[in-house]
Amino acid sequence: MYADVDANLAALPAGASGNWTQFRTKLETVPDVLTFEWPAVFAPARDRPILFTAAAWADVLLTLERRDLVELLGTSFYGLAILKPGDFLQRERVAGRMTSR
Repeated sequence: MYADVDANLAALPAGASGNWTQFRTKLETVPDVLTFEWPAVFAPARDRPILFTAAAWADVLLTLERRDLVELLGTSFYGLAILKPGDFLQRERVAGRMTSR
């Protein structure tokens, strides 16, 4: 289930593994959302269900996706922040919600 994260941890800055361990215990599995009730204008993409599911269930979508979601990185989709993991960690540290390890 977390194969993408595990596969990319080695490429992330030091401390990312510890941060992932913290976050992983707080994650929950949710049903996929394949359609979305609001307009979503972008090319069909294999990651569209990921975006729709995150918008339905989450406050933030963390991704290293370089193909389908690259244009959305650093923006939001109907209130869903779309960030690279490092940008999210930095945001959380600045807000005082997380400390560096």
